[in-house]
Amino acid sequence: METEMNEGSLLSYGDGPQAIYEELKQRIVEGRLEGGSELKIMTLARQLGVSIVPVREAIRILAAEDLIILRPRRSPLVAKVDRRDLVEINSIRGALEPMVLRDSVPKHSPETLIACELLLKQDRNCREHWENVELNRQFHLALLAPSSFERATSIIADQYVGLARLTHYMVVKQPSLVDQHHDEHAAILEAVKQSDTEQAAELMRSHIVRATERARRLLDQASGAEADADT
Repeated sequence: METEMNEGSLLSYGDGPQAIYEELKQRIVEGRLEGGSELKIMTLARQLGVSIVPVREAIRILAAEDLIILRPRRSPLVAKVDRRDLVEINSIRGALEPMVLRDSVPKHSPETLIACELLLKQDRNCREHWENVELNRQFHLALLAPSSFERATSIIADQYVGLARLTHYMVVKQPSLVDQHHDEHAAILEAVKQSDTEQAAELMRSHIVRATERARRLLDQASGAEADADT
């Protein structure tokens, strides 16, 4: 299935690879470009009024984030979410984030805690799902920022791109799940503010476990709906 886009839909974003990448990424995460759809590079370039060069570069970046599947001599595909990828991503986070948070808690300052608090409030008050995804990433990384474990923090940051954003977007679209998500963040931050290192690490671990289960359920529901549609 070939994915079509409205004429001129990205022209206001400029013609650079980064601008095209950001717009295509948002459309993939929001489901406006469906998993399994073909992306015709020449067609995209014509619709955007740009050469194929920045479109190819944007798609290359998306492929590095596992949002696009490149195929030799064939059009790239929008990637589908694989439960195995979700489990692997969150297994990495579940192993590393509590460890890094333990190192981070005693190094937080009033200023870094205020920054975390502000991100928490912004996320709770925000009604734009795409922005919620970005605020979630910023909040988690702000909690870990004071840590001296730079390599581990970099690995964690890498898990917040690509398919992880897509699955988190699925979660924040569900009103019944959003309050759970915010309450868990608030509890983690409170433990950090109280300098309760072990409680903060345990809350982080359980938060990632529950987030994985929430995303799994949504993926299973989506798979079931697709199967029903095919029968």
